[in-house]
Amino acid sequence: MSFNFIFSNFNMIALAAWIIFFCIVVVRFFRPFWVKNISYSWLAGIAVTTHLFFGIFLTWGQYIVWSKSEFTKIFLSSPLSPDVPFPSYLEFLRPLFDGAHGYFAFYSFQHFFLSTIALLIVTGLFYLFLVARARYRSFNFREGDIMLIVLAMLISGWPGVIVLLPIGLISAILLSLGARVLYGIERIPLPPAFLLAAPFALLFAIPILTALHLYPLLKL
Repeated sequence: MSFNFIFSNFNMIALAAWIIFFCIVVVRFFRPFWVKNISYSWLAGIAVTTHLFFGIFLTWGQYIVWSKSEFTKIFLSSPLSPDVPFPSYLEFLRPLFDGAHGYFAFYSFQHFFLSTIALLIVTGLFYLFLVARARYRSFNFREGDIMLIVLAMLISGWPGVIVLLPIGLISAILLSLGARVLYGIERIPLPPAFLLAAPFALLFAIPILTALHLYPLLKL
């Protein structure tokens, strides 16, 4: 598999990797002994590492591409020009890119890491919310439930996580109503609904957000 092939098809390769990872998490949920009962926390660590690895890999690839041309080599050693548009919410970071290699560092940060940072912030905040809720309503959560929801969010990626949250909650409500009416089950836990919604959010987040005219606001 050549270098050019990997970068030309990186989005599909990354998508395939997350689908495989999703299948592993599903197996862990339904048949934990098939994967030697690997902890959800360990899987979450792998997911975060994978997001960061993709960013590092793409940064390296961009460096290789720009270093092959005398015209683009200048981007590797130039500071970030004051004329380069900078997101207003990140303006406080501009001084970090004023030195040598500033343009390349900013380009890599904006294109390969900013979406991961946004994903981790949203996931972290929702994790803290669930932990706080579990302290007061512990009967709503079983062991591993919170980390399984975190895994679903990490699989969905950015901006998939924005689609996952409402779909996961709505799915949980519908599953609970259906289970109560059809089988007399009083409570369906949240994680299965979030987990099953994760690949849907991963695959269809952009079309959904585009249809809602939200994608231009969330695109990173």
